[in-house]
Amino acid sequence: MFCPNCKEKMNEDVVDSQLILHCSNCGGTFFQENGINRISLISSQNLASDKKINEISTADKLCPRDQTILVPLRSEESIPQDVILLRCDTCHGIFTHPNDLVIFKKAQSIKIDYFKIWGIPLPSIKSIAAISLLLFVSVISLMTYSGWQRQNIYRIQAEDLIQKIFVTTSNRYLFISFKTLSPLKSRIIFTDLTTNQTVEKIMTGKMEIFHQLTTADVNIQDEIYYQIILTDEKGKETKTEIKELIVSQTH
Repeated sequence: MFCPNCKEKMNEDVVDSQLILHCSNCGGTFFQENGINRISLISSQNLASDKKINEISTADKLCPRDQTILVPLRSEESIPQDVILLRCDTCHGIFTHPNDLVIFKKAQSIKIDYFKIWGIPLPSIKSIAAISLLLFVSVISLMTYSGWQRQNIYRIQAEDLIQKIFVTTSNRYLFISFKTLSPLKSRIIFTDLTTNQTVEKIMTGKMEIFHQLTTADVNIQDEIYYQIILTDEKGKETKTEIKELIVSQTH
C-alpha cells in the first residue's frame, strides 16, 4: 500500500494497540476508523518525527486501502481551524500529515484535561466529530430548568449564567470553554491591546450548555481582554464584563 501524499510504500505497524500505515518518507500516517483518537500525544510526536522530507502534494490523495479519494473531515468543534484530516468515506480511515497529527492530538489532550478538572466522564469515541457531540450528552442532566429562567434570562447578569471558565494553551492554540446554567448560543470578542485588533468568534451557534472554542487567531503572547456574549432562544443578548485573559495552565 502506498502513501496518499508522496506515493512511497507505507509500513504497517501497531501503535498504542492501533493498526496503522505510516510513511517514513513524508511522515504521513493512515489510521483505521477511530484509531487517531486512541493514540497518545507522545506516539503522535514519534510518528511525526519519522520522516525524510517536508513536502505536501496538492494532488488528490487516495486511500491506501481502497483507492477512494480522501476528503477533508469537517468538524468545527473538535478539529483546530488550520488542521486538515483526510477521511475515506469507504473504510472511514483517516490520513494525516505529521504536523497536523501533532497539533490535533495536542488540542485533544487539552480537552481531556478539561474533562478531568470538571469530573466529566470521557465518552467512548466512535468518530472524531462525535467527540464534541457526546460531550453535550454527558452533561444533559444540567438542562432541566424552568421556563421562567428562559423567559427572563436577559435580566440576569451573564456572569450568573456561566460556570467556571477554563482557559489553556498549546503552542499558539488557545482553548477556552465553560458551561451555562441553561441552553444558550455564545460568541466571544477578543481585544488585543498590544496591536489594537479585535477578533470575534462564535463559540456555540446552537442552543447548548457546553461552550468551547479552539483558535489560533489570538496571539496569546499579547495583552488580551475578552467579553462573552450569550443569546437566548428569543434573541435576547447578555454580556459579561470585559476581563483580562488569564491562562489557567499551559501545555
